[in-house]
Amino acid sequence: MVPSFNIFGLGKPKNYLGIDIGTLSIKIVELSSESGRPKLENYAILSNYGLAAKSAIEDIAVQKSQKVFGGEAAVMLRRLMKEAGVGSRDTNMSIPIFSSFLTVMELPAMPEAELTRAIQFEAKKYIPVPLDIVAIDWSLIGTGPGGKVVVLLIAIPKDLINEYAAVAKDADLKLMTVELETISAARALVGGDPVPAVLMDIGSRDTTISIVDGGSIRISHSVETSGEDLTRILANSLGVSWKRAEELKKQNGLKMEDKADQITNILVPLLDAVSGATQNVIDLYYAKTQKKIEKLIIYGGAAKMPGFVDYLKSRFKLDIIIGNPFSRVVYPDNLEPIIKDFGHEFAVAAGLALKAIQ
Repeated sequence: MVPSFNIFGLGKPKNYLGIDIGTLSIKIVELSSESGRPKLENYAILSNYGLAAKSAIEDIAVQKSQKVFGGEAAVMLRRLMKEAGVGSRDTNMSIPIFSSFLTVMELPAMPEAELTRAIQFEAKKYIPVPLDIVAIDWSLIGTGPGGKVVVLLIAIPKDLINEYAAVAKDADLKLMTVELETISAARALVGGDPVPAVLMDIGSRDTTISIVDGGSIRISHSVETSGEDLTRILANSLGVSWKRAEELKKQNGLKMEDKADQITNILVPLLDAVSGATQNVIDLYYAKTQKKIEKLIIYGGAAKMPGFVDYLKSRFKLDIIIGNPFSRVVYPDNLEPIIKDFGHEFAVAAGLALKAIQ
């Protein structure tokens, strides 16, 4: 359905492991296959709040040049897997989209051999760095006006791939593939649903807004407003610590029923910038395809911020859905409350594990 970088050429293991190493957390999902359906075997999450507080006072450009998870990814990953009792050693890992490039191209219909050469040539026009420093992958995702071929083009810096390979090796893991986190999330949250949808992830470094149509990413746009920005502005405006501001964001969030609430008044201007950018992406896609977006799926840590769904409903005439990456996964009934409360945070990790099953 969507591309990934099968740079290691390894086969499928018995269990299927997805690891999402984010800026401030590591998430793991381990699946097996039961009667043709994915079954949840294990999950784990580790958050580094010390790293979060540190990054809150650093320049964004400096943050983006840092090593994965502050250079502690392998150590933390080994510890997390040991404490959770994760059994599999073959894994897929996600690459943050802010470090990579994703675009959609349209090319005239042509034989596959010619298409491969044409994509390599056209890639130079879309990728703003020398092609010899990135790994390129592409996938056919449909046809456009006039029978043109629609191609999803992705480029990931080779240095970044090598860094994740080193993390896997140091954590005693066998890295099978790397994949952009947005693609992994789309697999888990949308699957093959043909209805066009918007995915929104307010991450720690930026917000990613993507349109998925026919199971494939069609547009992906990043906005600099991030979850850390929400915490930072609360800390500065209220004169509290970063940790206390993070607690207020998660506990109070947006009290839309109380327009005079101080926290709401602080956060809404930043969220308005995100919703405005989202509407621009929706309008752009409609202008290009004449297709209406019917739903907006939110995932990641900010998805369950109190009042956030109501805020989005006040801004968009769409179905607002908190994503459930385990909707097609078998799991014990006693995990239902946990999946309901925290499942949205595992969208990327679950998508990576699901990739190995498909």
